[in-house]
Amino acid sequence: MSEQARLERRYRRLLACYPRAFRRENEEEILAVLLACAQEGQQRPGLAASADLIKGAIQVRLRPAPGQPPSVRIAIRLMFASAAAHLAVLITVVATAGSVRSAAARSYPGLAAAHTVSATLVMYCVLASLGIVVWPLLAWGLLRGRDWARIALAWEVAWIALIIGVGIIQGSAVYAPANLIAGAVDWLIALSACVLLFTGTSGRFYHPEPRTETPWRGTFGTM
Repeated sequence: MSEQARLERRYRRLLACYPRAFRRENEEEILAVLLACAQEGQQRPGLAASADLIKGAIQVRLRPAPGQPPSVRIAIRLMFASAAAHLAVLITVVATAGSVRSAAARSYPGLAAAHTVSATLVMYCVLASLGIVVWPLLAWGLLRGRDWARIALAWEVAWIALIIGVGIIQGSAVYAPANLIAGAVDWLIALSACVLLFTGTSGRFYHPEPRTETPWRGTFGTM
């Protein structure tokens, strides 16, 4: 396989990030420009070009659907902010795990308390990891007007509230205040997105009213 063929195949892999309809209309033109700008002997896409292609693919996929109300657009942005908050929660939990266990051992001595704290930290880690993956998928469904994504988000918001409540009951406000604050901020962002998605304007986007057609009448009307 020639060097240009290898480069073309790798560029096509990056272009596969774009929607199919976009690729059908623009892929060959974009590919021709990329190959024309390639250096002699180049076999791999450059870092800057790869980043531009991926950034462009994200922008195209996040382009608002026709008739999408502002409340849905704001909610989707909050969804991505919540995914970033999930990452912050995960980093906070991992970074403070040792100090949290020490604080819990001082405040609640005993083996059972240590196991409870460990279980709570694991729950926070699992919840944050799932959010990093699931939130962008839900945002994709919301962009496409999928009502199941709204329902799934509502369940996720309730689940986060349950996890935070369990943590408070187990004393996380005492031995893990940073984790509790990070989780609470994450929950508030997700709750705001959920509220926006269940407003009347957003509801009409996810449940459009069927078009009513006026019955056709003959030229001479009714007798």
